[in-house]
Amino acid sequence: MMLPSVSVVIPAYKAASWIAETLDSVVRQSYPADHLEIIVAVDASPDDSAAIAQEFLDRHRCSGRVTVRDRNGGVSACRNSGWKLATGEWIQFLDADDLLAPHKVALQADAAGRAKDSVAVVYSSWQHLLLEQGEWRASGSVNAPFVDDDPLLRILQEFDFGYVGPTLIRRSFLELVGGFDENLDMGEDADLMLRMAMAGGQFRQALSPGPGLYYRQWPGSSWRSAIKNVRAMRNLNHSYRRVEEFLRSKSPHGALSAPVRLALARRYSRFADLYIESDPETYAAMKLWLQELGMTRPLDLTPRLEVLSKVLGYENAVRVRSAFRNQVQRFRRAPA
Repeated sequence: MMLPSVSVVIPAYKAASWIAETLDSVVRQSYPADHLEIIVAVDASPDDSAAIAQEFLDRHRCSGRVTVRDRNGGVSACRNSGWKLATGEWIQFLDADDLLAPHKVALQADAAGRAKDSVAVVYSSWQHLLLEQGEWRASGSVNAPFVDDDPLLRILQEFDFGYVGPTLIRRSFLELVGGFDENLDMGEDADLMLRMAMAGGQFRQALSPGPGLYYRQWPGSSWRSAIKNVRAMRNLNHSYRRVEEFLRSKSPHGALSAPVRLALARRYSRFADLYIESDPETYAAMKLWLQELGMTRPLDLTPRLEVLSKVLGYENAVRVRSAFRNQVQRFRRAPA
């Protein structure tokens, strides 16, 4: 079997504190270095991320390059510019603060080399890194979702699947779907996976002896700020709506199975309370979509909100909770 070539694409913005450790996790891969290249795509970062990355590549004589965008375009634009410069048959996307386990690329490249041309994604397990007592440590359970049997449905169902870091992605499928949607500020990873599944891409799990990727979770992460962005949340829900429309177009009379309806409803419902508070237009659309799926209100409510909803109705419960939170915040800000 010919070993496939792999390009590691690392988008970087204000990554000076992390980039050297992340790059070190790449050069420590057990996969042959002559089949591996590194593309660091720096997104007009104001710090010295680019210089640190270039010095690292030069010192370790790594195959690859550092490229710097003239203006900030966001992580999707940065990843797109990176994979388009890459020469590998398979792409490993790696955020500048995440880490690869030493066996990750070799394990998945072996599976990729044996896969049919219809396989778009090879994936393995992953785990969070959390800052505990001043040190970053692997924390929580190892996430090992399985989506092979019905990728489109399973990706909708699995909130732990969708991150690009735990995967290898076939370059030809990135070309087929046009890469990342640069209009999305959150959920762009899952959106890419869903579009590749809709394009007929198959997914293959490569069983790993341990996590293949360590995903650093910290208070300043882009995801935490994105959920406060009305436009980002609105675009995310519309990406799931496009999946629903695709599935209805492939089904007799536009009917959807019960598992698909439930999975879509959970995706639509995820930030429903935030929509009520900050984006009534999106909430109204989401409410209609849920009704079309046969749901009377959002799903997966917290226990307290579930109790309040039974007494007051969902929308009133959210408003009461919001008013209570605002009152608590005003009390905390009040001078002693």
